[in-house]
Amino acid sequence: MAQLIFNMAVMRFLADHRNFLLTKFFLLASFVGEVEGYILVVTLIYVMFDKTLAVRLALLVLLTMCLNHVLKIIIKNPRPFIHEGTYLQKWAVSTENAKALATEYSTPSGHAMSGSAFYSYLYASVENPFVRIIAVLAILATGLSRPYLGVHYPGDILIGWVIGLLVALVAIKRVDKISDRWNKLSYKYQAAVAVASSLILWLATIAINGWRIDGQPGAFLGYAGFLTGIVIGRPIELSTVNFDPRSSKPLAKMLRFALSVAMVLVSLLLLDKVFRPIADDFSVLGYMLQYIRYTIAGVISIFVAPLLFTKMRLAETNTVGPAEAASRLHLAL
Repeated sequence: MAQLIFNMAVMRFLADHRNFLLTKFFLLASFVGEVEGYILVVTLIYVMFDKTLAVRLALLVLLTMCLNHVLKIIIKNPRPFIHEGTYLQKWAVSTENAKALATEYSTPSGHAMSGSAFYSYLYASVENPFVRIIAVLAILATGLSRPYLGVHYPGDILIGWVIGLLVALVAIKRVDKISDRWNKLSYKYQAAVAVASSLILWLATIAINGWRIDGQPGAFLGYAGFLTGIVIGRPIELSTVNFDPRSSKPLAKMLRFALSVAMVLVSLLLLDKVFRPIADDFSVLGYMLQYIRYTIAGVISIFVAPLLFTKMRLAETNTVGPAEAASRLHLAL
């Protein structure tokens, strides 16, 4: 896809007319559309309100992110200011973030696409007016933050919003049927499907990317790993812990949230330090370790954290009989 002159005119105007407060606001809005931002939102819903909704939102946003990266590799539209070589000066992001983004393509915007899918589904699932207003604002803010920060064209945002909304509409209409079919599979088969699909799609993205294993395929494995972790951990949580997210007082709920987020983020950081000396980030082994790292983090978020805070009496469990507990072992959605 060729760069659009109108888009570049807008990009240059935005780069030349930033101010301190708007930049801080859009950096925060952009963070909401990062993996860490979704971890915070999904964890909040998971440990305080509705486990099933949280799991569905997590799977939806991870699948949307995977689809986004496949589309980026196919379209191969470089980010703004890449050809000019001025992106380090024109992008209002950290140098480390800029170097990572420079290896990826631009169209469609992952922030706009995943935010549109995630918050549109949330909007449709929750009737609370306050939550719906927040969902709409999140879609707008995360999307608009990217051109302002200089890392996406306005056209990338529009395309991302449209595709994300379509993904959400499909999910809203088909989620129950998909869930029923998925839950008929055995637990071992579910885990095998998650791992095999991740590997196949990773190889496909490498092929599309000209048999290069840097850039997009690497980012893809992080999302696929977290998704695999949820598929593995969710049935175990239901069959062995099955905590009630609405149980306990507000203070206990806040402690559950803080504990869960801390465990996931710390595990990602520690595993990164453990795995980094083993293999180069841009090697096959390095990518496999990244997949394992995010898979472990997914299991921790969905199963290990709930197990810990029920042991600490921060949440009550839903008591079920042995037969029902066994039947839940294969449930993921």
